[in-house]
Amino acid sequence: MFRLICPLFLFMFFYLSAQEGERISIYLDKERGFFNYTTESREPRGVFPKLIKRLMEEDGDFETVEVSKKELRRAIDEGIPDIVLGVEDFKRNPGEYYYLDKPLELDGVMITRKDFPNIDSDFTLLNRKVVFVEGDKILSKTLNKYRGEIDYASKATAEEAIASILTGEADIYVEDLQDALKYLGDRKTFKGIEKLKLNYLSEPLKTKYYIGGKKEYKDIVDKIALLMEEMEVGEPFFFKELIEYTEDKIDFHRDIENYLQSNKEIKIFIPREPNLYPMYYRDPSGRKSGFLVDYFSEISKVLGVNITFQESNSYQRSHINPFILSINDVEVESENYLTTDPYYNYSIFLFNRIEDGYISCNKELENYRIAVTKNSIEEKYFSYKGMEDRIVSFPSYLDGIEAVYRGEADLFAGNIKHTNDTLRVNKVSDIKVMGDIDDRIRLKIGVLRDRELLYFIINSFDKSFSYLIPEKTREILEKRIEITRDYKVSILIALLSIAGFYGLWRHLRKLNNIHIKLKKITFGLVETLESANTYNDEDTGDHVKRINSYSTLLAENLKMGKAFIDEIGTYASLHDIGKIGISDLILKKPGVLTHEEFEEMKKHSEIGYRMIRNLGVGSIATNIIRYHHEKWDGSGYPEKLSGEDIPIEARIVALADVYDALRQERVYKEAFDHEKAVDIISSLSGKHFDPRLVEIFLRIHLEFKAIFEKNL
Repeated sequence: MFRLICPLFLFMFFYLSAQEGERISIYLDKERGFFNYTTESREPRGVFPKLIKRLMEEDGDFETVEVSKKELRRAIDEGIPDIVLGVEDFKRNPGEYYYLDKPLELDGVMITRKDFPNIDSDFTLLNRKVVFVEGDKILSKTLNKYRGEIDYASKATAEEAIASILTGEADIYVEDLQDALKYLGDRKTFKGIEKLKLNYLSEPLKTKYYIGGKKEYKDIVDKIALLMEEMEVGEPFFFKELIEYTEDKIDFHRDIENYLQSNKEIKIFIPREPNLYPMYYRDPSGRKSGFLVDYFSEISKVLGVNITFQESNSYQRSHINPFILSINDVEVESENYLTTDPYYNYSIFLFNRIEDGYISCNKELENYRIAVTKNSIEEKYFSYKGMEDRIVSFPSYLDGIEAVYRGEADLFAGNIKHTNDTLRVNKVSDIKVMGDIDDRIRLKIGVLRDRELLYFIINSFDKSFSYLIPEKTREILEKRIEITRDYKVSILIALLSIAGFYGLWRHLRKLNNIHIKLKKITFGLVETLESANTYNDEDTGDHVKRINSYSTLLAENLKMGKAFIDEIGTYASLHDIGKIGISDLILKKPGVLTHEEFEEMKKHSEIGYRMIRNLGVGSIATNIIRYHHEKWDGSGYPEKLSGEDIPIEARIVALADVYDALRQERVYKEAFDHEKAVDIISSLSGKHFDPRLVEIFLRIHLEFKAIFEKNL
């Protein structure tokens, strides 16, 4: 009996030992800020430990190995770890490792002494004493941003870099956020650290942190992505970990809480201009609407303060001016303000009478009389360009347009949607759009210079809640998680820099409303543009819905990724948005267009592209709008692209649009039945359309027919 038990015991011992040795290893950087840290009682905390715990609950035991940043890099290069969390800056050893596409991202920061002025978006590192740590990737990012023109010094260690700030040898230490937070919390290593602060958060200097694993563990890496999404949706664990980290590592003061208690009202300056769409305007019922209303309403909810919009001709009694103009990166009338990063790219369109022909939008404008509305962005722009004597100001869009119609001005300058709405409502058909100004015109939020605390709060919101963050828009549409670029984190981190988010914890639950609001703004923008399109074109709302459905169907059968399918299904309907800049006389002409009229019609793709390019909706939307009239054989427009040089999203929408147009009755043609439409599309394979898409269409054409008949 003993002889049987002993070998069995030895077999079980060695089997279990082998199993123990085969545990999947997870490597991560020790003391990686609030991603991974230990408390004073040596308890593991942070996002990654919480993630590992959830992974173990669902997929069994793993071996966690914490090493230094340098050791982590070397281990990955040698192919030792099975799973890696927080690989900084780039995907190391990609031949052996599979990584999630979306890294976690954190802005770079500038560490300064507390007596150093607050830095704003107009700040430059030129002529400043700047310090970096030798070999830090953020140095190359900074040199790239400033084109290598800054004067800097490198130190061997972070301790030396921080010491140089404390002694005055340098003014600014540029570092990534995680390391900066780690240093601020380590008073044992960094003597005098309490005399420093985080100053400006700079998105162009952001650091990426990748999650990956050996290719045989791809399923586990993908499972981690799902867990991150579930944990974000289920509870604000990420933000709790951030708060616990800062409470454990950094001393707090009540600066922010005291400021908010003593300043219960924030006054926002709004110029007395009849329409500032889409930033600020009145809807038909007279209710205040627009991006700024939504934006500051959410700030009001989070901070517990009242927001007052002061419609006035003077900004003197307001705390915030959200209409600081930046023209080709030069700020206009910003001397009294600390300014945020730009939150909106503004396009000025020019209009004139149809019979007056075309004028270059960017040359010889000083030879023409330009009608604008009083106190408008257009008025400020042309004044900045030294053309005050060419401006003719009017109280409303209609007054300015009528002045052009009567010959009292040569051109009208304004927002394209509001101008076209005015033309449509007042049945003006003799005015055409010529194009937009090429200058880079952007809007910034300005906070009075004596309100530094308010500036830092507003800047933290602005950096993430604006139309200029295409990553955020795509993230919402794709329903994918990108934890560390969330504006919630930006708010909390920015408050750290002035040592004060003590009172913000009670507001965390309210922050989820901003996700909902931003989603509404994103889809509301698309719906608004769709509606604008149907006003000027004969296409109906059902047409744009069908285009979305056809395009989604083709993308699915082409086996495109989910993110692509979601985006094309949202944005295909905007393909002809540029037609709102084309005269009704052409759009609704009951007959074949002349050569001149067709050349005018062809401009709608470029007009649409110029309208949408700065709204942060991403390349899929802009490619659809600009290139959906290109043809496989190169005979299309606007750029005569051919074959696979035409973006796939544009090729898909081209086929979808033609099918639907063939099925509909137009002023110049009768409606074709489904079979006739299929024959025409088949005959154009390799000429108008991508042969591969035609092949797919012929296989699923009955589904096209069903979509059309269901949405008549």
